Amino acid sequence: MREEARHVTGFARYMKARWGEPLPVGATLGNLLCDIVASEEIYKKLIGMQMLVEGLAMGAFATLHSRARDPLLVRLTQLVMTDEAFHHKFGRIWAERTIPHLTEEEQIKVEDWAAQCFQTLLFNLVNAEQKQVIYGAFGLDWQWVRAAVMESFNDEDRRRLMKEGNNIFRVLIKTLLKAGIITDRTRSLYAVWVDMHELASESDEMVGDPIAEEGIEYLRGINSTRKRIGRALRS
Repeated sequence: MREEARHVTGFARYMKARWGEPLPVGATLGNLLCDIVASEEIYKKLIGMQMLVEGLAMGAFATLHSRARDPLLVRLTQLVMTDEAFHHKFGRIWAERTIPHLTEEEQIKVEDWAAQCFQTLLFNLVNAEQKQVIYGAFGLDWQWVRAAVMESFNDEDRRRLMKEGNNIFRVLIKTLLKAGIITDRTRSLYAVWVDMHELASESDEMVGDPIAEEGIEYLRGINSTRKRIGRALRS
């Protein structure tokens, strides 16, 4: 949580310097985070935060890193991704060592909860209702905006976007699939949106991993310089 707070602080300061006060978290993501934090079930904390939320974050940050034109934002995103990559990897390691040993009842419980979260995020994370504060500032009714968007954006558009490697929901499905959290019971739910055979054949490398590796090398260079300066001062 301390590292996540650091990430939020970094982005909040950047946005405030560029555009003013950051907007509050949307209800969908905010409710999921509260559910994860308040839950007494360890699988919700590990799968929910380390895999679902971190999976979304890595997809979103990879997109931001590739499309941003401000060098400061690009570097900020990369450095945050160096942390997120470790968090996401921890979740994957936990899943590799834990999921295969779950009882059938436990597997169903974990799998159904993950599927429910996916569905909620897919249809609610970025819809007009979550952006009421933005539309309201311009005198637009969010329900009118939602109706207008639905006229030009449908399920086929969702499928097309999910063919992109850094699409946040494609990344999320791949995370769950590679972790063994998607089985034949729920496979069809995800197959509506992506080619599951294609996804399964992809490498285990997650989107954003190469960006994070470059960030780690950048930090190593900074730390090595500090060590040389420290030794010179002591001598």
